[in-house]
Amino acid sequence: MSESAQAHRKDEHLSLGVNLWRQQQNIQVGATFDDIRWLPETFPEMAVADVNTQVTLFGHNFDWPFYIEAMTGGSTLTGRVNGQLAAVAQQTGLAMAVGSQSIALKEPDAAKTFQIARQNHPDGFLIANLGADHPIENVRQAIDMIDANAIELHVNVAQELVMSEGDRAFYWLDNLATVIAKSPVPVIIKEVGFGMSQSAFKTIQALAPAAINVGGANGTNFAMIERRRNRPAETFNLDNYGLSTVESLLAAQSADNNLPLIATGGIASANDVVTSLMLGATLTSSAGYLLKTLMRDGEAGLITEIQSWQRDLPRLMTLLGAKKTAELSAKPRLYSPMLHNFIQQTKKATR
Repeated sequence: MSESAQAHRKDEHLSLGVNLWRQQQNIQVGATFDDIRWLPETFPEMAVADVNTQVTLFGHNFDWPFYIEAMTGGSTLTGRVNGQLAAVAQQTGLAMAVGSQSIALKEPDAAKTFQIARQNHPDGFLIANLGADHPIENVRQAIDMIDANAIELHVNVAQELVMSEGDRAFYWLDNLATVIAKSPVPVIIKEVGFGMSQSAFKTIQALAPAAINVGGANGTNFAMIERRRNRPAETFNLDNYGLSTVESLLAAQSADNNLPLIATGGIASANDVVTSLMLGATLTSSAGYLLKTLMRDGEAGLITEIQSWQRDLPRLMTLLGAKKTAELSAKPRLYSPMLHNFIQQTKKATR
């Protein structure tokens, strides 16, 4: 039986996204993790065994300050990938988010491509996923579909505008306020790879979700993906649009954000996790890099990669003299001239 056009789109997203990572064709937007240098802690006065990598958020204790971010689901192929990611999450003790479940609300048969995540990770922390325009009834259905512990509501104006069949109207705030007030689980507002400026953080703070996922650039670039899959090709080009994860975290500081932050976008090592925590993130997550690793090396290879992050993280924290992840935000660092310029300009913008 042939699958729907929306299911086919899921497969296209998967294929194009993985190829961009494999071919290293993702355009670098703004400041990267390399624009931040750590200052040496010559006398940490601690042992690796002293490090506690646990993070408490949403009333839950996460063993590690990173998780497998939302990627896929909705077709036979992407459902299989969801199952593999969930099996890896179960083996490595990580939380996991699924991709947008909107297709399963329209096509009930697609629900199993998301439910497999709960089947393979029965006791894990799972995050459901829908667009910001979905009403509370749909939100409850998505949560129930995978017995989710939290839900991401993604905001993706740039992706929709580049997508030939995408939305062209974006009135989200009233609906988000209703969903946040009525959701049975914590709500995360999440960008999908274009980052957030100060104005976004100020607007979201008034909504008071459980957390903000900054979803910065330099991870999977959905503007590039949608432009490549458009038929006929369109000239609308937003490949260089947005703020990076590093810039978004600094923008949150400029906006005096007081909500928990999750850093996503281009995180490809334990070092990137540490730098994100230094810039104020409570949790971090990785999608495209882990997906590329899974598709190249299989479940065993992805488990090995994640375990290397879990081995490296306590060592890196010891290097910086941090026994707890929350201590990293107070550690000194140096910014490149480009990043320092960004900070100065954003400070002026808030005056």
